[in-house]
Amino acid sequence: MTNQKFRAALFDMDDTLIDRCAAYDDVYRVFYNNHEAIHGSTSWEDALEFFWSLSPANATEPRAAFLSIQQKWPGVTGDPDSHYNFYFSNMVKFMKVLPGAVDFVDWMNSSSVNWGIVTNGDQFQHQKAEATGLDKKTPFVLASKLFGVNKPAPEVFMEAVRLLDAKDVQTEQILFVGDNPYTDITGAHGVGMKTAWVRMGRDYPDDAPVPDFIIDHVEELKPLLA
Repeated sequence: MTNQKFRAALFDMDDTLIDRCAAYDDVYRVFYNNHEAIHGSTSWEDALEFFWSLSPANATEPRAAFLSIQQKWPGVTGDPDSHYNFYFSNMVKFMKVLPGAVDFVDWMNSSSVNWGIVTNGDQFQHQKAEATGLDKKTPFVLASKLFGVNKPAPEVFMEAVRLLDAKDVQTEQILFVGDNPYTDITGAHGVGMKTAWVRMGRDYPDDAPVPDFIIDHVEELKPLLA
């Protein structure tokens, strides 16, 4: 880490502050158990590998995922909209905060760090924040679909700057923290923010802007935000 200090910070939510990966496994275990067309022909390990192929860069579109699932296992019943609701309602049920993230958020609040959350998604993102208690700790949660445009579009990042209420802060003085190279790092980079990528055991791809920092946990950011 450098000696650079940022005047504000914005965070993605899933797999940055909350554990989407573990919840994803739990959601699809329920789905697997509910569908004999899958568990009657495929081991859980092989099915899970396929389910994760539907979530590149830690992102997924449940309606499109359902069509791919039906193509692989034609006996699966249901429709894309019902799968969307199943996926996100169970995500909310299984979601937990990442280890150490609450302590980090409490540290930011006690240190008067100007921060907020910008996440792709709809009302289910607010339900995740409520289920994990983040809603009581964060200054705001900006859910892209409720705003009207998804990351990496610049408009949602600039709306987050407005919500920070930091009129004298330039975008290059804001650190954006996220796990997705294509929505988080690309979008924040495009509006001039500095970026920190949460590695999660992965290698950074060659086809996205290089982040300013690569971290394993948000607690590593304390020297940048103090």
